[in-house]
Amino acid sequence: MKQSHIDLEKIVSRSLKRLSIIGCSSDMYYRISISTPCLISFTLDGFQDKTPLLESTPLLETAFVRLGCDYKDTCHNYEDGLFCGANDASCRNCLAYNDGMSKTVLLGALYNAKHLELISTSEMFIFARDLKWCPIFNKLKTLLLNDYWCVAPDFDALTCILKHSPVLEKLTLQLVSEGQQAHRVEMKGSYSSMERSTVISEHLKLMSVKYNVVDDRVLQLLKFMCTFNIHKLTDNPFHVCYILNFH
Repeated sequence: MKQSHIDLEKIVSRSLKRLSIIGCSSDMYYRISISTPCLISFTLDGFQDKTPLLESTPLLETAFVRLGCDYKDTCHNYEDGLFCGANDASCRNCLAYNDGMSKTVLLGALYNAKHLELISTSEMFIFARDLKWCPIFNKLKTLLLNDYWCVAPDFDALTCILKHSPVLEKLTLQLVSEGQQAHRVEMKGSYSSMERSTVISEHLKLMSVKYNVVDDRVLQLLKFMCTFNIHKLTDNPFHVCYILNFH
């Protein structure tokens, strides 16, 4: 589906293997539920309403999710990477009302994927709330995240999903803001010793950080990565390589 208006409470198919929802919209009061247990490929890009609730997809291999800035899924009290959460002072949007019985909207259904790309604008609370019940991604090999996941100083979201990805082999962090041109600099890293971090998968072979300019976000991320003993290999304005010595 592309740039379509969806006027359904639930999308159901017992045989569908590939589903793309791109630039679509809905004005349903409840989240649209997606029940497609045989799905192997899923794309959700720029949905213009409450983010659909994805039910279990045990056969899923690949997923691309890009959440836009729809006001119904943004935290009204968002500030510097912090959401108000489900408490007495929380905004109406952050409360998990009308979300059915599921604790997660998306992440809980993506646990079997081998390849994930998860992108969101900063004010969207969906991934942040889902992380409270983050599943173990036992098959995840490659993961791409944007700067939504790289909020200093603690990088809690990034740390959480890495802890729950025990067989991850390739990690890409894309720190290119909306409206900017494609990245101009790419930093790559790989293991240089047998010592491992308890946070990072022992199978991780490549970490790549893509960015346009060295701003505070990049500096904070590099500082965080220094806790894993990063050693610079080469210096090139468009391609910077590092060895990551995790311990």
